[in-house]
Amino acid sequence: MNRRHQAPWECIYRKEDKSDCKPGNRPRSDQKYFEILCLCLLQTGLNWGSIRKHWQKYKEGFYGFDIHKLSEAHAKALLKDPRVIKNPRKVEAIIHNARAFKKIKGEFGSFSNFLTSLQELGHQELLEALAKKFKHVGPYSAEYFLHSVGNGE
Repeated sequence: MNRRHQAPWECIYRKEDKSDCKPGNRPRSDQKYFEILCLCLLQTGLNWGSIRKHWQKYKEGFYGFDIHKLSEAHAKALLKDPRVIKNPRKVEAIIHNARAFKKIKGEFGSFSNFLTSLQELGHQELLEALAKKFKHVGPYSAEYFLHSVGNGE
């Protein structure tokens, strides 16, 4: 395949076989970075076909993944929304991550600047730093996220 992808579900990246899939395109906005982070988080434990099929309704249900609209006050309503995945841990993680994303933007000006600030870290340290910042994101999903946003090895 050996091409850049537009969405994570187009990616054939496999950590185990170091496939030829090139990293995704860098998002042009913080909003898109957060959406892709949520996409990687929601996909964990599910298959891409299911996520792709329901992506538009998830996006609508989660207020377009707008970090300013996602808060603890919306958690119960989100779980009742038929457009939202019914996993309380994932909903809680998205809300937590929206708060973390706001904090990062306040501190670094943009998420892209934040990623740039981590360039001095080794690959494993970078994955661990992202996993510590965001809930329901482990080292593997952090690696997949970075690959999806054009920061992969």
